[in-house]
Amino acid sequence: MKDLEEFFQTRFDLERIPIASDLSVKEVTVTIEDREFFEYLKSKINVDRIGEVVFAIRDGEEVLVVRQKEYPDKIYRIPSGGIGLNENVDEALEREVKEELALDIKDFLLIGVIKYNLVWLQEHFDFYSFVFLIEKYEKDNLAKTDGEISEVIKVSLDELKNLCDILKEQKGFWGDWGKFRFYSTSLVYEYLVRKKIN
Repeated sequence: MKDLEEFFQTRFDLERIPIASDLSVKEVTVTIEDREFFEYLKSKINVDRIGEVVFAIRDGEEVLVVRQKEYPDKIYRIPSGGIGLNENVDEALEREVKEELALDIKDFLLIGVIKYNLVWLQEHFDFYSFVFLIEKYEKDNLAKTDGEISEVIKVSLDELKNLCDILKEQKGFWGDWGKFRFYSTSLVYEYLVRKKIN
């Protein structure tokens, strides 16, 4: 696992980023069954992004989750956004939080990193998620969001666990998408449960 942490440190500039002492580092293989979803990912990865930032915005004992208009019923997830090809991880985080939620972040903590091996038949590629916890932020009333998010709600930890289960239950295109999104959402859930216990 230490080698994986060193790999992230060298491939991505994490020097200015505060990292949790119990950083969760995962390497997962996601076998994709729907060609449309694989082509969708392929059109994005290493074309306009090298990875993504996932941002868990905490409000007391609750966390923000989002949905977009095209999602199936009851689907919500922890918000995320792409890291541009020549963009630092922390710059992508600040930009994406403002674009998606019109928030200025005041403090953040890297709580997890996921290296995905995305596989469809004989093709595969890697993708990286940097998962952050944000507890200090303020609304930027002048910021314009990119309009991708159609709804934002706050959920308890129990509700977040239920949303993880719903992500895993999807079928077809949304089944592959749900498998992919499950890992970052569940990482946030697991981290917050550990933090609550300690």
